[in-house]
Amino acid sequence: MFKKSKPKIEPPPTAPSIEEMLADMETFEVNQPSVNGPTDYTDLEHALLTEPENLSLSTWWQVFDEYDQKVKKLIATEETLETHRNQLKECYAKLEKNAGKLREGIKKQQALAKEDPEC
Repeated sequence: MFKKSKPKIEPPPTAPSIEEMLADMETFEVNQPSVNGPTDYTDLEHALLTEPENLSLSTWWQVFDEYDQKVKKLIATEETLETHRNQLKECYAKLEKNAGKLREGIKKQQALAKEDPEC
């Protein structure tokens, strides 16, 4: 009644043998990024941490200046956060003060409502 159909996709490839893997490892090369050309800061930082003696003096100073800029930016961010924290504390104090006044007003209104039986 039902006919068995052929598979529509190819079966997955088989895993390589150990001999094939060893042969591939012999031809495998790792190319390290060069530090001399225009590179990303992370490449320079990695080179500074792994091979500082191979860096030229100008490249070392470039990494140092970028790091110095990051430190200055971090200090400015910390100062901004401290300013915002102080502003939030002031706002919180004002809110607490106003909340206290509102609580007192509510208590007075409740006391007046208890005293006046006509309401």
